[in-house]
Amino acid sequence: MPTDASPPDDRTQLIPRRDIDAALPVGHLLQELRIEGVIGTGGYSIVYRVRDLQLGRLLAVKEYMPATIAQRDANGVVHARSARHLPTFRHGLRSFFDEARLLASFDHPALVKVQRVWADNGTAYMQMPLLEGTTLHEVLRRAKVPPGEPWLRRLATELTDALGVLHAQQCLHRDVAPDNILLLHGPDAGPLTEQPPRPMLLDFGSARRVIGDATQALTALLKTGYSPIEQYEGEASSRQGPWTDVYALSAVLYASIALRSPPSAVARAVRDEMPPAATLGAGRYGPELLEAIDAGLAVRPEDRPPSMAALRERLTASFPKTIMVPRRPAAAREASAAPPARPHPPAAAAAAPRQASRGWQRPMLAAAIAAAALAGVAFAALRWLG
Repeated sequence: MPTDASPPDDRTQLIPRRDIDAALPVGHLLQELRIEGVIGTGGYSIVYRVRDLQLGRLLAVKEYMPATIAQRDANGVVHARSARHLPTFRHGLRSFFDEARLLASFDHPALVKVQRVWADNGTAYMQMPLLEGTTLHEVLRRAKVPPGEPWLRRLATELTDALGVLHAQQCLHRDVAPDNILLLHGPDAGPLTEQPPRPMLLDFGSARRVIGDATQALTALLKTGYSPIEQYEGEASSRQGPWTDVYALSAVLYASIALRSPPSAVARAVRDEMPPAATLGAGRYGPELLEAIDAGLAVRPEDRPPSMAALRERLTASFPKTIMVPRRPAAAREASAAPPARPHPPAAAAAAPRQASRGWQRPMLAAAIAAAALAGVAFAALRWLG
């Protein structure tokens, strides 16, 4: 990434100047942890593969390193790039500690478990188990055909359950997207075979504790195709809630079926031309599953399932009929195989027609809102949503 245009000071002239997001070198010690390589980098952090020299185990360590406002000096210490960036740097550092404490408080197989957090080198680090896998974004990018329903079912049920755990603690993720979902490598199968993946929800950098005060601002973080309309309203919005993550997760499931991201919520609010999941996945997935995804992708917050529990109930409605066929106990099988004590003609079974699922209707926005959106003020015009 580009660095400041100003010349380096005398201290940085002692060694070649590192890039502002440069990682610590291989072999560097973080207490008893020796860095063995970089797993990944992002706008706000670097994740290292490290070895615990006392126990000999491999771990992952995440370092707070906001590349746009901080840089590392010749001694490896992280500083804000200027006095102007210092308040933002410190606020982010506090949020990093908050994120670590938040993750440490959860115990769910689809949520990363933080083992400890500490300050060093002018920044902070959190230690986590080392997980090997591929992001859902990469899996879908390589896929030639959509995944099967058992594969999608596990993805949906485990992530709804994990997000429900977050919501129970008054916390929203607000950045659920394919690049923040790690599919752990299984022992047998490839990514899109019938062997379902074990998903792990990543990147809680945007997660914020929702305190009881309804006026508390929520930081806006947007991802085209996965952020619902209420996230575009900015920090003053009080419309975000569990239904915000419901939209994002439904968009992830839609992308898994369509092998492409949904259009942005703002574009859909102006004119919704997105083909419904019920159309794209017809014949490949159960109709209840597809209708649940479409319901979660409703533009208006009040038209979506209000919670992860409600979404999961709709997502799993067809699973016992189409997928989950439990094996009967041996006693039951033997009883059914034995001849009846009193033979008689079987009673005629009444065929009960399946009740047609009630489809959800997408709202039609007024022409004034569309015009306002096209004029660049869609966010203000759509404040009536929810």
